[in-house]
Amino acid sequence: MVIRQTRIFVPPASPFDDNQWCETLVGSVIAPLVSQTEWFWFSRYIAPRTDSGDCDINKVPEEFGIDRNDQRLYQSLRFRYQISDDQANSFEIDARGLIYQHGCMISDFRSFPMVEDLGGDRFVGGERSEQRRVERAELMIKYLCDVCQIFIHCLEGPDDIGKFHLEMNDNKENPHGSTFESVHHLFCNITSVPLRVLISQHGIGTDWCPPVISDGTPVTTFEIRY
Repeated sequence: MVIRQTRIFVPPASPFDDNQWCETLVGSVIAPLVSQTEWFWFSRYIAPRTDSGDCDINKVPEEFGIDRNDQRLYQSLRFRYQISDDQANSFEIDARGLIYQHGCMISDFRSFPMVEDLGGDRFVGGERSEQRRVERAELMIKYLCDVCQIFIHCLEGPDDIGKFHLEMNDNKENPHGSTFESVHHLFCNITSVPLRVLISQHGIGTDWCPPVISDGTPVTTFEIRY
Protein backbone atom coordinates (compact mmCIF):
# COMPACT_ATOMS: atom_id res chain seq x y z
CA MET A 1 0.00 0.00 0.00
CA VAL A 2 1.06 3.57 -0.68
CA ILE A 3 -0.25 6.71 0.99
CA ARG A 4 -0.45 9.62 -1.41
CA GLN A 5 -1.85 13.11 -1.88
CA THR A 6 -2.45 15.83 -4.41
CA ARG A 7 -3.80 19.37 -4.26
CA ILE A 8 -6.44 20.21 -6.85
CA PHE A 9 -6.94 23.84 -7.90
CA VAL A 10 -10.16 25.01 -9.54
CA PRO A 11 -10.45 27.91 -12.02
CA PRO A 12 -12.82 30.84 -11.37
CA ALA A 13 -15.05 29.68 -14.23
CA SER A 14 -18.24 27.63 -14.59
CA PRO A 15 -19.03 25.26 -13.00
CA PHE A 16 -16.71 26.39 -10.20
CA ASP A 17 -17.75 30.06 -10.17
CA ASP A 18 -19.84 30.08 -6.99
CA ASN A 19 -19.70 28.97 -3.35
CA GLN A 20 -20.47 25.38 -4.37
CA TRP A 21 -17.13 24.98 -6.16
CA CYS A 22 -15.95 22.36 -3.66
CA GLU A 23 -19.15 20.33 -3.89
CA THR A 24 -18.87 20.40 -7.68
CA LEU A 25 -15.22 19.34 -7.58
CA VAL A 26 -15.94 16.47 -5.20
CA GLY A 27 -18.98 15.31 -7.17
CA SER A 28 -17.33 15.46 -10.58
CA VAL A 29 -13.75 14.37 -9.78
CA ILE A 30 -13.35 12.82 -6.32
CA ALA A 31 -16.52 10.72 -6.06
CA PRO A 32 -15.82 8.73 -9.27
CA LEU A 33 -12.34 7.82 -8.01
CA VAL A 34 -12.70 6.85 -4.37
CA SER A 35 -14.06 3.32 -4.85
CA GLN A 36 -10.52 2.36 -5.90
CA THR A 37 -8.95 3.54 -2.64
CA GLU A 38 -8.52 1.85 0.72
CA TRP A 39 -9.37 5.14 2.40
CA PHE A 40 -9.51 8.79 1.42
CA TRP A 41 -10.29 12.23 2.74
CA PHE A 42 -10.29 15.78 1.45
CA SER A 43 -10.36 19.33 2.78
CA ARG A 44 -11.01 22.67 1.08
CA TYR A 45 -8.96 25.86 1.15
CA ILE A 46 -9.29 29.43 -0.07
CA ALA A 47 -5.86 30.93 0.44
CA PRO A 48 -3.27 33.30 -1.03
CA ARG A 49 -0.46 32.05 -3.22
CA THR A 50 1.89 32.08 -0.23
CA ASP A 51 -0.01 29.08 1.12
CA SER A 52 1.99 26.76 -1.10
CA GLY A 53 2.07 23.53 0.92
CA ASP A 54 1.55 20.12 -0.69
CA CYS A 55 2.10 21.37 -4.24
CA ASP A 56 4.47 23.26 -6.51
CA ILE A 57 2.60 26.56 -6.52
CA ASN A 58 4.72 27.82 -9.43
CA LYS A 59 2.83 25.43 -11.69
CA VAL A 60 -0.53 26.96 -10.78
CA PRO A 61 -1.50 29.67 -13.30
CA GLU A 62 -2.01 33.17 -11.93
CA GLU A 63 -5.37 33.29 -13.70
CA PHE A 64 -6.69 30.61 -11.33
CA GLY A 65 -6.78 33.29 -8.64
CA ILE A 66 -9.79 35.33 -7.60
CA ASP A 67 -9.67 38.86 -6.23
CA ARG A 68 -11.38 39.11 -2.87
CA ASN A 69 -10.94 41.60 -0.01
CA ASP A 70 -7.88 43.15 -1.67
CA GLN A 71 -6.21 39.73 -1.96
CA ARG A 72 -5.57 37.28 -4.77
CA LEU A 73 -6.89 33.96 -3.51
CA TYR A 74 -6.80 30.42 -4.87
CA GLN A 75 -9.43 27.73 -4.30
CA SER A 76 -8.10 24.23 -3.82
CA LEU A 77 -8.85 20.80 -2.38
CA ARG A 78 -6.25 18.64 -0.67
CA PHE A 79 -7.00 14.99 -1.52
CA ARG A 80 -5.29 12.23 0.48
CA TYR A 81 -5.71 8.48 -0.05
CA GLN A 82 -4.27 5.00 0.38
CA ILE A 83 -4.14 2.62 -2.56
CA SER A 84 -2.42 -0.64 -3.45
CA ASP A 85 1.03 -0.43 -5.01
CA ASP A 86 -0.06 -2.12 -8.22
CA GLN A 87 -3.00 0.28 -8.71
CA ALA A 88 -1.28 3.54 -7.79
CA ASN A 89 0.11 4.40 -11.23
CA SER A 90 -3.07 3.73 -13.18
CA PHE A 91 -5.17 5.46 -10.51
CA GLU A 92 -3.10 8.63 -10.75
CA ILE A 93 -3.21 8.57 -14.55
CA ASP A 94 -7.01 8.33 -14.37
CA ALA A 95 -7.18 11.01 -11.68
CA ARG A 96 -5.01 13.45 -13.62
CA GLY A 97 -7.11 12.92 -16.74
CA LEU A 98 -10.36 13.54 -14.84
CA ILE A 99 -8.94 16.63 -13.13
CA TYR A 100 -7.81 18.16 -16.42
CA GLN A 101 -11.02 17.11 -18.18
CA HIS A 102 -12.92 19.39 -15.80
CA GLY A 103 -10.57 22.34 -16.30
CA CYS A 104 -8.82 21.95 -12.93
CA MET A 105 -5.14 21.34 -12.32
CA ILE A 106 -2.54 19.83 -10.02
CA SER A 107 1.22 20.18 -9.88
CA ASP A 108 1.94 16.55 -8.93
CA PHE A 109 1.11 13.53 -6.81
CA ARG A 110 3.33 12.98 -3.80
CA SER A 111 3.65 11.03 -0.54
CA PHE A 112 1.42 11.98 2.38
CA PRO A 113 3.14 11.70 5.80
CA MET A 114 0.09 10.29 7.59
CA VAL A 115 1.58 9.71 11.04
CA GLU A 116 3.58 12.93 11.01
CA ASP A 117 0.43 14.87 10.12
CA LEU A 118 -2.52 13.14 11.80
CA GLY A 119 -0.41 11.70 14.63
CA GLY A 120 1.42 14.96 15.25
CA ASP A 121 1.17 17.15 18.34
CA ARG A 122 -1.87 18.93 16.91
CA PHE A 123 -3.90 15.73 17.21
CA VAL A 124 -2.16 13.98 20.13
CA GLY A 125 -1.94 15.19 23.72
CA GLY A 126 -0.87 13.42 26.88
CA GLU A 127 1.64 10.65 26.26
CA ARG A 128 3.14 11.19 22.83
CA SER A 129 4.75 7.82 22.25
CA GLU A 130 5.29 6.53 18.74
CA GLN A 131 2.69 3.81 19.28
CA ARG A 132 0.03 6.34 20.34
CA ARG A 133 0.90 8.56 17.38
CA VAL A 134 0.36 5.68 14.95
CA GLU A 135 -2.88 4.66 16.67
CA ARG A 136 -4.19 8.23 16.69
CA ALA A 137 -3.34 8.75 13.02
CA GLU A 138 -5.24 5.57 12.10
CA LEU A 139 -8.26 6.69 14.15
CA MET A 140 -8.18 10.13 12.53
CA ILE A 141 -8.11 8.52 9.08
CA LYS A 142 -11.23 6.50 9.91
CA TYR A 143 -12.98 9.62 11.21
CA LEU A 144 -12.05 11.84 8.26
CA CYS A 145 -12.90 9.17 5.69
CA ASP A 146 -16.31 8.63 7.27
CA VAL A 147 -17.06 12.36 7.23
CA CYS A 148 -16.06 12.61 3.57
CA GLN A 149 -18.17 9.58 2.68
CA ILE A 150 -21.20 11.20 4.33
CA PHE A 151 -20.43 14.41 2.42
CA ILE A 152 -20.46 12.52 -0.88
CA HIS A 153 -23.66 10.71 0.14
CA CYS A 154 -25.31 14.13 0.70
CA LEU A 155 -24.37 15.45 -2.76
CA GLU A 156 -26.99 16.09 -5.43
CA GLY A 157 -26.21 16.68 -9.09
CA PRO A 158 -24.91 17.33 -11.56
CA ASP A 159 -27.38 19.87 -12.90
CA ASP A 160 -27.55 20.87 -16.56
CA ILE A 161 -24.34 22.93 -16.29
CA GLY A 162 -22.39 20.36 -14.28
CA LYS A 163 -22.78 21.76 -10.76
CA PHE A 164 -23.28 19.75 -7.58
CA HIS A 165 -24.70 20.90 -4.26
CA LEU A 166 -25.46 19.41 -0.86
CA GLU A 167 -28.97 18.20 -0.19
CA MET A 168 -31.38 20.62 1.49
CA ASN A 169 -32.65 19.37 4.84
CA ASP A 170 -35.91 20.94 6.03
CA ASN A 171 -35.91 19.38 9.50
CA LYS A 172 -36.26 22.02 12.22
CA GLU A 173 -33.04 20.79 13.85
CA ASN A 174 -31.21 22.13 10.79
CA PRO A 175 -32.26 25.80 10.68
CA HIS A 176 -29.86 26.62 7.83
CA GLY A 177 -30.91 23.62 5.75
CA SER A 178 -27.75 21.56 6.18
CA THR A 179 -27.72 17.96 7.41
CA PHE A 180 -24.28 18.72 8.80
CA GLU A 181 -25.81 21.04 11.40
CA SER A 182 -27.09 17.93 13.17
CA VAL A 183 -23.82 16.07 12.49
CA HIS A 184 -21.90 18.99 14.01
CA HIS A 185 -24.27 19.16 16.99
CA LEU A 186 -23.64 15.52 17.84
CA PHE A 187 -19.88 15.98 17.44
CA CYS A 188 -20.04 18.85 19.93
CA ASN A 189 -22.19 16.87 22.36
CA ILE A 190 -19.85 13.89 22.19
CA THR A 191 -16.60 15.83 22.58
CA SER A 192 -17.65 19.00 24.46
CA VAL A 193 -15.12 20.75 22.23
CA PRO A 194 -14.26 24.27 23.46
CA LEU A 195 -15.05 26.96 20.89
CA ARG A 196 -15.25 30.73 20.96
CA VAL A 197 -15.91 33.58 18.57
CA LEU A 198 -13.75 36.70 18.36
CA ILE A 199 -15.38 40.05 17.71
CA SER A 200 -13.67 43.28 16.71
CA GLN A 201 -15.02 46.49 15.22
CA HIS A 202 -14.16 45.03 11.79
CA GLY A 203 -16.04 41.76 12.05
CA ILE A 204 -16.48 38.35 13.63
CA GLY A 205 -14.16 35.35 13.40
CA THR A 206 -12.56 32.44 15.22
CA ASP A 207 -9.09 31.56 16.46
CA TRP A 208 -8.48 29.89 13.07
CA CYS A 209 -9.90 32.71 10.98
CA PRO A 210 -9.81 35.83 13.19
CA PRO A 211 -11.42 39.15 12.34
CA VAL A 212 -9.29 42.01 11.09
CA ILE A 213 -7.64 43.66 14.08
CA SER A 214 -6.19 47.16 13.88
CA ASP A 215 -3.55 48.45 16.26
CA GLY A 216 -5.19 49.07 19.59
CA THR A 217 -8.52 47.61 18.53
CA PRO A 218 -10.05 45.63 21.40
CA VAL A 219 -11.20 42.08 20.73
CA THR A 220 -14.13 40.60 22.62
CA THR A 221 -14.47 36.83 23.01
CA PHE A 222 -17.65 34.82 23.52
CA GLU A 223 -17.76 31.15 24.42
CA ILE A 224 -20.18 29.16 22.27
CA ARG A 225 -22.78 26.90 23.85
CA TYR A 226 -24.29 23.91 22.09
